[in-house]
Amino acid sequence: MKKARVVPRPALIAVSLLILLMLAMFADVLFAGGTRVLGNQTTDLYLQFISWRDFGFRQLAHGNLALWNPHIYSGAPYFGGLQAALLYPPNFVFLMLPLPLAINWSIALHVLLMGLFTFWWASRRGLHPAAAFLAGALMMFCGPHFMHIYAGHLTNLCAMVWAPLVFLAIDGFFEKRLLGWCLLGMFAVAMQIFAGHPQYLFYTAIAAGLYSAFRLIGEKRPGGLIAGLLSIYPGGAALGAVQLLTGMQASAETIRNISLPYQFASMFSFPPENFLTLIVPGFFGDMTRLVYWGRCYLWEMSLFIGVTGLVLAIYGAAFARAKTKWILIAMPLILLLLALGAHTPLFDVLYDFAPGFDKFRSISKFIFQASLFLALLAAMGLDQLLRRRRAEPRAAIAVLAGAGLLFAAAIWVGNTNWKPVMQSILATKESYLPPAAFENAAFVEQARSFACDSLLISAGICVLLAALLGLVGSWAGAVYAIAGMAVLEVFVFAWNSRETFDSASVVVPEIKQFLDAHPGDYRIINLLNANSAMSMNALDMWGADPGVVRRYAEFIAFTQGSDPDKVTQYVNFTKLDPLYTMLRFRFAFVPRENGFRLVEAQDPPMPRLQLVQRYRVFHDRDTIFAAMRDAAFDPRREVILERAPEPEPASSDNPGSARVVDSSTDFLTVEADLKQPSILLITDVYTPAWRAVPLPGSVQSHYDLQPANYMLLSIPLAAGHHRLRVEYAPRAFEVGKWISILSAILFCAALAWRRRAVLLPWEKAARPGSRAR
Repeated sequence: MKKARVVPRPALIAVSLLILLMLAMFADVLFAGGTRVLGNQTTDLYLQFISWRDFGFRQLAHGNLALWNPHIYSGAPYFGGLQAALLYPPNFVFLMLPLPLAINWSIALHVLLMGLFTFWWASRRGLHPAAAFLAGALMMFCGPHFMHIYAGHLTNLCAMVWAPLVFLAIDGFFEKRLLGWCLLGMFAVAMQIFAGHPQYLFYTAIAAGLYSAFRLIGEKRPGGLIAGLLSIYPGGAALGAVQLLTGMQASAETIRNISLPYQFASMFSFPPENFLTLIVPGFFGDMTRLVYWGRCYLWEMSLFIGVTGLVLAIYGAAFARAKTKWILIAMPLILLLLALGAHTPLFDVLYDFAPGFDKFRSISKFIFQASLFLALLAAMGLDQLLRRRRAEPRAAIAVLAGAGLLFAAAIWVGNTNWKPVMQSILATKESYLPPAAFENAAFVEQARSFACDSLLISAGICVLLAALLGLVGSWAGAVYAIAGMAVLEVFVFAWNSRETFDSASVVVPEIKQFLDAHPGDYRIINLLNANSAMSMNALDMWGADPGVVRRYAEFIAFTQGSDPDKVTQYVNFTKLDPLYTMLRFRFAFVPRENGFRLVEAQDPPMPRLQLVQRYRVFHDRDTIFAAMRDAAFDPRREVILERAPEPEPASSDNPGSARVVDSSTDFLTVEADLKQPSILLITDVYTPAWRAVPLPGSVQSHYDLQPANYMLLSIPLAAGHHRLRVEYAPRAFEVGKWISILSAILFCAALAWRRRAVLLPWEKAARPGSRAR
């Protein structure tokens, strides 16, 4: 009979402490109830993800896996937009709890998982349980991870958490070539796919590739290692195929598929001056006590893992004994070089030649993967102190010298005209504060004082740390005091960046009341919060997500006088174009001080279904756009097609009638009775994944669905009775579904076969008593 896996006391204590830290940070929002959620009201949770989760999981609770989102962008892919994350297992909490509580529990559980998975990774490298605990705690509350809670980045938080398991799987497979480690890596990759943030999947894959390549150096028989390592990402992709393939097809239909303009792709490169945040996190403000005045957004530009954490990382890099220590030093250096983005010539090369680097902005996200290795080095530094029970004397001297430099910097800042310093940030045109703020003498003085105080706090921490390092040899508790100080630092930092807001504020009550009082099948433009249409069951012409259909985005850019070839998800609406009538536009809600201004369309919106007899055929976008600008063009009477319709419509004063008899997110069932052939125009957004399927009793056995007016749906109809289903049915979803099902069956079979092939943190490694590798 096999012995049960017993958790040793040190590991149990470490895991319990990580859970207690999570509860200490979040207990008030986990058990209080109500509608308050973690995050800031000006960021993505408010503008995107509350309504995103509300819509998707409300539909799922009613048995509908929504592939299409009719509520924003006049219709757009939803499941294939990736950030829906409908099949991500931890997101099933949204089916069990009220929305605000589900958001808070999702955030808290992922923060805890970050700590647990990092603890597991560090433990498997042979580190002392206290050192592994430190690595986990640093990752839970460090700037590159925790500050995304302020930003409301639910998908970021969900995708980040699986990165430590990817690196654990790589280390485990190098340690002992067991299938279980490859299975663990596949599982982690699949979870990143389902989590809904492709950029972290992409950047983690790059980091994992570099790490594996470095570890292969010096291996005498690398063949088996290479084969195992190369199985991890294809295996994970197979498990997540239903999400990945559907996402790839949706990306091909949306602006995600186009190469971003260099200026857009290079946005949010890590500013070199923000290396100061490694040791002085509030130098440029902290967003809660003082508004951030540095470049870009602080949640993408903070490297803080604690002053003590950084010192321990340097100590581990300098003095820890590990065969592959050079890799752990090289990895954060390379990843931080990548994070600098456009601030180095390397980004230009990657943008021009490396696949994927022209699809994303915010290359600064590489600071997260770098922080994982910095946390591991910090754990190695603490492990060295715990095992040797003494500190290198020069370390305490160096830390004390660092304190002196920080004190000197504080004195300099305290006696410096701070306005030129802040003006230099303004001159980069990468700050999101209004220029007037940099001219405000009171704000400039407040920023100078805050930077000075932040330097003094960091200097004080260094003095205390130097004293504790000096006591390591004579006081047994000194090392644990250092560990406690490292955890306390990042915990206080995280606590000070934590905010909440009322999730009910996403829906403006006056807008909801107005729409309820004006029912109908029409669209709005809500410039206060477009995504709130999903929570109000309204239809909006725009939204907040990069998943906007490319044809539609180009049309909207054209109507606003922008270059359709340089379209992004950001459009500045300056006018309400008369062509919006064919998008069923009726009302616009424009922000103004203390509320909004209501603007109504001059022409009544077209219906969802329109029978049209006149058509013209043009094959290129610009010609179609020019034709729609022709004063003679009337979208109620004419459509512009890209190929000749079959059957060809006939002119008639009474073409017949068409109506929707059933509909859901992904389909509408249409019945039509025509006396003459006609073109059915559907004022919803076209993508190639839409199709028209004849139903019993229909006069036609085949329907040809094609784009009309460049971005709407059209179907030529013959005379007679029609009953058809128009549905969004991406082929990739069906193919991916079966690949995922078969892969999951094979995965479970392999896991059952090798169920003990993955070692838990507290179990003996291949080389008992081995030190960190």
